[in-house]
Amino acid sequence: MILHKKLLKTTLKAFSLIEMSIVLVVIGIIAGAVFKGQELLESAKLRSVTQDFQHYALSVSVYQETYQALPGDDPKATSYFANTQDGDGNGQIGEAEADLFWQHLGKSLIINTDKAPSSKLGGRYKVVFQPSADMSGHWFMLSKEDDSGLLTPKQAQSLKNKIDQGNNSTNPSQGQLIVKDAKNSPGRCISGDHLNLATTTADCIVYYKF
Repeated sequence: MILHKKLLKTTLKAFSLIEMSIVLVVIGIIAGAVFKGQELLESAKLRSVTQDFQHYALSVSVYQETYQALPGDDPKATSYFANTQDGDGNGQIGEAEADLFWQHLGKSLIINTDKAPSSKLGGRYKVVFQPSADMSGHWFMLSKEDDSGLLTPKQAQSLKNKIDQGNNSTNPSQGQLIVKDAKNSPGRCISGDHLNLATTTADCIVYYKF
């Protein structure tokens, strides 16, 4: 009976202040490591998007040098590749040629897919011609598949910092990477001539000129 009471007292012995302090420190270290790991993971994903944009832009140049036409718009594609279609050769990758763009690049083996690829952040890359009056030429667009927002303003700003330099990195409508409000989200991503960093939801889409 006496032995049983001693064991019970030992079992119910409370943590000392030093032990509690050590536990709290360990928990803090683990929480900090998890938070830092999440930051590093997001940075790696954004860096991957930057590399994707650069890689696909270079792929277009390689295709043009090889076949003397834009992928997707190539009017002689069927003479080089099976199971595809020709573009109209007007020098513009129109909406009807957007899928052909990836198909021509993939069948030429310049890239390893013949469909619109996804990014590490999700969503899909899409090629568009003159998406707005102030954006001439061809652009890669990154958004969710329904053209809704994929990035938060903070993520979009980080991406601009990686791609654009100087003043162009602060104005979302200038530089090689343009940031826009997603459809049905006016003012959520863009506020005047800067990104609305108070928004924490994914209300931004981005365009990369090539």
